[in-house]
Amino acid sequence: MASDDNPPVHNPVREMAAQIYIAMIGDAVTFANNAATVSANPDSLAKISFKLAEAFAKVEAEIRAGTKPQYAAFDLDKVDFSGVTK
Repeated sequence: MASDDNPPVHNPVREMAAQIYIAMIGDAVTFANNAATVSANPDSLAKISFKLAEAFAKVEAEIRAGTKPQYAAFDLDKVDFSGVTK
């Protein structure tokens, strides 16, 4: 648990992993006869959640890097200003 002196740091991968874990554990838990049954190991689901979140963040970063504007190299010394007038 985080103490009041040290608030939790914003960690998008952890937040996404938590959302994935919640969805997966919700699918793994069944309720019957006033009892809950978990069909998957919760620790394994947590590990998978983090791996999926990390993979998603990595691919998202790659996609974003590919969509940044690409600027052509520009050499000002090679520009001909001889036709420019006031």
